Amino acid sequence: MDKRDLSRLFKERLSSLIDSHTEGRGHFMRSVGIDRSAMSQFLNPDTDRLPRAETLRRIATVSGVSVDWLLCLENAQEGRQEVAESVQIEKETQADGSTPLDQWRNEAAGFKLRTVPSTLPDIISIAPDVSDRSSVEDARGGGVENVLERISLNDMDIEVAMPLQTLQDLSARTGLWRGTSRDRCHSQLAHMARICADHYPALRLHVYDGTEVFSAPFTVFGNQRVALYIGGAYLVVSSADQVRGFARQFDRLVRRAVISSDKVHVTLKELADAV
Repeated sequence: MDKRDLSRLFKERLSSLIDSHTEGRGHFMRSVGIDRSAMSQFLNPDTDRLPRAETLRRIATVSGVSVDWLLCLENAQEGRQEVAESVQIEKETQADGSTPLDQWRNEAAGFKLRTVPSTLPDIISIAPDVSDRSSVEDARGGGVENVLERISLNDMDIEVAMPLQTLQDLSARTGLWRGTSRDRCHSQLAHMARICADHYPALRLHVYDGTEVFSAPFTVFGNQRVALYIGGAYLVVSSADQVRGFARQFDRLVRRAVISSDKVHVTLKELADAV
């Protein structure tokens, strides 16, 4: 393949990556670290200029593809195999009763743990009251994913991001918490307020508007792996590039937060009082 053909195919693939980037061209360029002038030259059909190796690497990292795919040295199907080979499915509980979470947490010791829970973060959820059928542990409350179970708040920095609407539903006893006792909902929110106030900044809860931004539940364990909770099992990603990609996704949620982590305990107390 001569340079003109390579340049043409590279421009096509770069254009497709930009078009599929959910946050727009400007965010893509900032993430890659190039300006509008450089991007225009890379996409100009009248030139055969290609980016430098470091720029190619950054484009590949931001987009979750390989440099070989960008340079048309492999087709799209093969380019995706690199990601597929780094993905595994781990059952929530193994046949011997053990859980892979213990190993993941131990290996992440000393690193930051970032998590987007499916409902409530288990580390700040109160234990279920088995005398109250409405509060028995189920898909509505903490402890479902068990990601933060048995973690001491003194062991590592923990960041949690979740939608405001989950907390509002809990306060209003609607959605997943329809039929849950008033006392239970009040106690849960008051408990969360105390934990967030007492353990900040080691524990930071960021609350974003779920009508403006969406995220599937996932946890970034240091820089080793990402676990996506899929109900009874975890989809585990261990590729370094993909782990960094999920860390950037978490940082995006933090930037979009409507309630900052240093003020969230006030909001939680207000929601508890409103139950």
